[in-house]
Amino acid sequence: MRNSSLSLFLGVAATALVLTPTTAVAQTFDFGRVENLPVLPIESDSVLSFFGDIANNEGYIAFRNADPTAPDAGHIGFRPGTDNARYYTVGPGRSPDPATRGTRSATLEGVTGLPNFFNYLKENDIPLSSIGFDFIPTSDRDVTQTWNLGEDKLGQDWFGSPDSPIEEVIFQANPDDVEYFITVGTTKIINFGYSPFYFVSANDNPGTQVGNFNIFWGNPTPAFKAPGLDPLASGLADAFLEDVAAGGGFIQLFSIDQPELSDFSFSVSQGFEIVTLSYPIDIRIVGSTTSVPESSSVLGLFMLGALGTVARMTSQKLKQ
Repeated sequence: MRNSSLSLFLGVAATALVLTPTTAVAQTFDFGRVENLPVLPIESDSVLSFFGDIANNEGYIAFRNADPTAPDAGHIGFRPGTDNARYYTVGPGRSPDPATRGTRSATLEGVTGLPNFFNYLKENDIPLSSIGFDFIPTSDRDVTQTWNLGEDKLGQDWFGSPDSPIEEVIFQANPDDVEYFITVGTTKIINFGYSPFYFVSANDNPGTQVGNFNIFWGNPTPAFKAPGLDPLASGLADAFLEDVAAGGGFIQLFSIDQPELSDFSFSVSQGFEIVTLSYPIDIRIVGSTTSVPESSSVLGLFMLGALGTVARMTSQKLKQ
């Protein structure tokens, strides 16, 4: 549907542009510990960096059937002190708990590279805070048709062993049932091709959920312009796609986190046990055949200062 109010929305949400050298705290993980997943994260110097804060009803939802005998109750892994795995994952816009629902999973906080996209934001006074990311079932699908563990079989849908703190999981869905995308305001401007989500958790601090690595990523996939956009949103989508084409033609999602207590929220609703987590998520521009770095230790969140001056905008709460 055409959104004729988008230009007005962005006009009142304008904020100043600032160029600053920015340094993010790097989190490192040895991807040599991952043994069973078919794809690993790919490094890139063209990245959109988002963050979803549960305090703002953003983040991502992991949930399971509260009945421990149900097929979607989640498996019990090998790691000591852990309970059943969550069987489903979805953005907060489709959370089974109305109290945790939000309009997006994450908000754009930084741009590295992507000169066409960044210049379009600058020239049209579009603040970073108006750009969002989300992943959900398509509008006519039930929330249980989101990404899930399928048959939840060891050696097929998840991998683990009693002598390792690492668990590897593959969340999949029917490609026609789910979508993930970029928005400006509330308007979807970019859709991405389907991908499973590969999730790795490292229980290196047994007995607590705090400080353990939660990492997930997808396959490199193409990006597509959403239909029916007004001229301003259409130009922004075109600028992004120009940068994707120049950077290799594909995108890859990548998230790495060592959550603290403030990054978790737990609830029970509609027969599901639900956890909501804060959500750092990068959209990396990559080539489909780009090699994974030879080093087994990969920078999870880039040390942006080492990449030079990064184009950023100051965040500002949107005026009503």
